[in-house]
Amino acid sequence: MALDVVVRSKSHARLLLESTRAREPPGPLGRSVAVKRTVVLAAMLLVVVGCSNKRAPAPENEGAQPAASRAMIGGGTAQAPGAPAPPPPVQGVSSSAATAPGPVAVPTERKVIRNGSLTVVVRALDEALSAIRSATEKAGGYVTNESQDRDTWGVRHGSITCRVPAAALDRTLAEFQSLGKVESVSVTAEDITEQYFNLEIRLRNQQELEKRFRALLDRPGNKVSDLLEIEGQMARVRGEIDELEGRKRFWDSQVSLSTLTVQLHEPNPAIGSARGGILSTLKNAIRELGENFVETVAWLISALGVVIPAGLALWIASVALRAFRRRRGGPR
Repeated sequence: MALDVVVRSKSHARLLLESTRAREPPGPLGRSVAVKRTVVLAAMLLVVVGCSNKRAPAPENEGAQPAASRAMIGGGTAQAPGAPAPPPPVQGVSSSAATAPGPVAVPTERKVIRNGSLTVVVRALDEALSAIRSATEKAGGYVTNESQDRDTWGVRHGSITCRVPAAALDRTLAEFQSLGKVESVSVTAEDITEQYFNLEIRLRNQQELEKRFRALLDRPGNKVSDLLEIEGQMARVRGEIDELEGRKRFWDSQVSLSTLTVQLHEPNPAIGSARGGILSTLKNAIRELGENFVETVAWLISALGVVIPAGLALWIASVALRAFRRRRGGPR
């Protein structure tokens, strides 16, 4: 199209030049007028050619222009076909896309800590403790604490603490109740779903912050002061992350494993014997009587150390007062 315009412009200029030559006067004056007219026509030809080049678009850009317009209307930026895609923003450095946190998954199950306690009267303490240990291992748990003692009546007592899977708590508790006569039983449940969800959000935010500090630390051109400040902030963030991860592991352990505390004791003897019962109570009473008598005598002896000096001082004062009165002429 530009070539056609140029050809037509040149032909028109040639015809105009020939028509003007026919009318120019002869002699030197005619030659001067012809030179000026030729210069003006050449300038006009150059202007026409330049305008035609500006109006004529390139053929390969005809299909790209609508795409660029559509991209601008859609809110995006126009990109030429075949051009390389812009590099993705570095996470931790950009202030727009890199700082936008991603979605946090909402927990679909409740986080509940379940514990139980049980008090049972058993015939034989050793056999009951052995059965509890076996049942705990069978359920997939373990024993954390165990103790035995004997009271003043000679009755044996025992205590054992077990950790069993939360799913097996009810079944294990029912198995323990079959060991003897149940005196008390209780099961507690603490829902920590909200605290656990908040903990996960805080942990994720601290981890994202640590990634940003790490990206800033790897940035070229950092000063020594900048590096020291970034490392200090990273140490603080890492300490918070370790604390949150430790609490999360503790809650996971409390949720997955339930604590079951069992108190055991043998039945109290109906008839007193040398080991307990009425005779043991009488022996203890006589022993306490002797101890109280000895303590009373000891108290009296210690009190004499105060009473005797005080009484002696009062007697001396009374004698001195009577002697003073006799010298003054008798009592008044």
